[in-house]
Amino acid sequence: MFDFLGRKKKADKPRILIIEDEPDLVQTLKDRLERNEYDIITAENGKAGLEMALREKPDVVLLDVNMPIMDGFAMLEALRKHPEGMNCAVIMITVHSQKQDITRAEACGINDYIVKPFNMEDLIEKIETVLKRRKES
Repeated sequence: MFDFLGRKKKADKPRILIIEDEPDLVQTLKDRLERNEYDIITAENGKAGLEMALREKPDVVLLDVNMPIMDGFAMLEALRKHPEGMNCAVIMITVHSQKQDITRAEACGINDYIVKPFNMEDLIEKIETVLKRRKES
């Protein structure tokens, strides 16, 4: 749908939930992704992110690992236990690049994994790939 100025309405944009505790990174991601026609919502820790993911049902979750209150692994495990969270696409964004970290994330049910620091174009490509896979299934 379009508004009277011919712009896409928010409801037609893919919704992305950013769960990250670094305010500067959240703002950078938010600014860049909004310029790429995504509707962005944010949470600053895993517990708030879990609640928001279950309530808002985003198309994609960008999830950090190291966060206060509930880390990314615990959040993802809890999300996957809910019927509403089973089909939510999750891309983990983290400094953890060890094989055991990636294996653990895969066991928790991630759709993709990107290591900080990362190239924004790579992240957008991963988001588009995940969204395309969701549409096809």
